[in-house]
Amino acid sequence: MMGPTLSMVRKEFLQLRRDRALLFIVLIVPLVQLLVLAYAINNDLHDLRVSVLDEDRSPLSRRLVEAVYATDIFVPGPIPGNSTELEGQLLEGRSDLALRIPPGFSRELLEGAGPDLALIVDGSNSSMAGRGAAYAQAILRGEFARLAEEEMLAAGPGATRLLTVPRFFFNPVLESRIYMVPGIMVMLVTIIAALITGMAVVREKELGTLEQIMVTPLGSLQFVAGKTLPFAIISLIDLSIATLFAMAWFHVPFLGSPGVLLLGVLGYLGVTLGLGLLASAVSNTQQQAMFTVWFYLIFAVLLSGFFFPVENMPEWAQVLTWANPMRFFMNIVRGVLLKGAGLVDLARDLWVLAGMALLTLSAAVASFRKTSA
Repeated sequence: MMGPTLSMVRKEFLQLRRDRALLFIVLIVPLVQLLVLAYAINNDLHDLRVSVLDEDRSPLSRRLVEAVYATDIFVPGPIPGNSTELEGQLLEGRSDLALRIPPGFSRELLEGAGPDLALIVDGSNSSMAGRGAAYAQAILRGEFARLAEEEMLAAGPGATRLLTVPRFFFNPVLESRIYMVPGIMVMLVTIIAALITGMAVVREKELGTLEQIMVTPLGSLQFVAGKTLPFAIISLIDLSIATLFAMAWFHVPFLGSPGVLLLGVLGYLGVTLGLGLLASAVSNTQQQAMFTVWFYLIFAVLLSGFFFPVENMPEWAQVLTWANPMRFFMNIVRGVLLKGAGLVDLARDLWVLAGMALLTLSAAVASFRKTSA
């Protein structure tokens, strides 16, 4: 069995070497896409305009304002004269956030009364509004904590409430690229494994060479193995290069075990290569195969947790994600790289991918057996 399969694998590599355009697509384009998409898909907040109405005008209130402006997230906005003008600046789009420090703020704070700050946010962009408000609150709480260490705050219930300081594990600086780059790597592996595999088989149909292969003694299992192994090897090479590039260029950590990641990659490649072969089995042209795979990719990316957590989706959408292999591979890649997750932590995702791989590859073998009959 291995002799004909290895001959098929050798033929695929020779064909790939002669096709310079395809070779460029599978080896160079993924790195270019990783570099471009990592900068383009960026959720980091920068230069949010903050208007401050300081009605306390004390050293403590000025210190709070300076702490807000000390980061690259917030920049000074127009200075309002009163609360009406403050709200008007938000309404007119001249500022993104507004901070109002009431009179007597520093006195109440030092007495432990727990005074409130008014933080008003432009909610037209809900993502920016929520994260911008969270950043501002974290900065203010951090400044309260520093003041407490300097014994400028008196103990009391209000002070205790204000001294809650958030800590962020796995991505302390909350840089979006650390979270997004592993997801982009998953997308690139999917494109290489599913799209290129499907198009390569359909090209055999268009050239008439697939029928010649089918009349040889080569079995369906050998044919599928011969077609998938080259692109599995290429996908592994692409992912390895992309991982090293992400670590060196974007400083993405690799906290987990390479062995666990390899198990996840092998399971996911089994699924995506099988899907590529199934797409080629129902397609007669490369355009049809491309459309079929891209239809799957849209579904897979949107329901994978790439942009937003699966837990935030409606219940019916969460049910659909169980049929999406990209969801489980996304968990594995992010878990291994960013959290150092181990075999026990990712056991569910690994078993699901293994089952999906078995089903899709079995369906691919069956589909080509029917084709050759």
